[in-house]
Order: sequence, then structure tokens, then C-alpha cells
Amino acid sequence: MAFIEDYRLDEIKNEVEEVAYKELETQLAKIPDEDICKCIDCVQDMACFALNQIKPRYTVSLLGSLYTRVETESLIEDISKVVASSIQKISQNPLHSKS
Repeated sequence: MAFIEDYRLDEIKNEVEEVAYKELETQLAKIPDEDICKCIDCVQDMACFALNQIKPRYTVSLLGSLYTRVETESLIEDISKVVASSIQKISQNPLHSKS
């Protein structure tokens, strides 16, 4: 852990994560609870599935963060489509029995 602490690697941030999480929250809120499973495992799977399909945008400085946020904003439509696809894929194939 000293390496991570010495070089402050925990300050590195993937700017796309926050955008994807907000989009996932927005889309899930529009789907009735009885239509899909929204348990912790399924929502985490949806998030992971979506993030694995989106190119990460890592930053470590304020300037980098501002630049990347502008770039990420232009990708909102693509992120929205990936999140929708992830919700559909995971809700149709949950890693637990349907209840």
C-alpha cells in the first residue's frame, strides 16, 4: 500500500464512472420495481457491464478533470445507450434465481 500512498494514486479518477452511475440511476428510476430486479447484485452487475463497454477517462488534476468532463458530456448519448443495453442484458440474465 505504500506505493499507492506515496504516489497518491488514489487521487486518480475515472470521470466516466460518475456520469454512468447517474445515467443508471435515472434509467432505473423510470422502470417500475416489479418489472426488473433492482437488488444490489443486479445493479452492481449493470454498472460493471456498462463501464466495461465505455472507454475510461482518467484524470488526476483539476484542469484534466474539466477537460475530460467537457469531452464526456459529448458522449452522454452513447453512455445512455450502453446503460440501457446493460440494464436489459442483466435484467434478462440475473446471476441469481428470479423471485
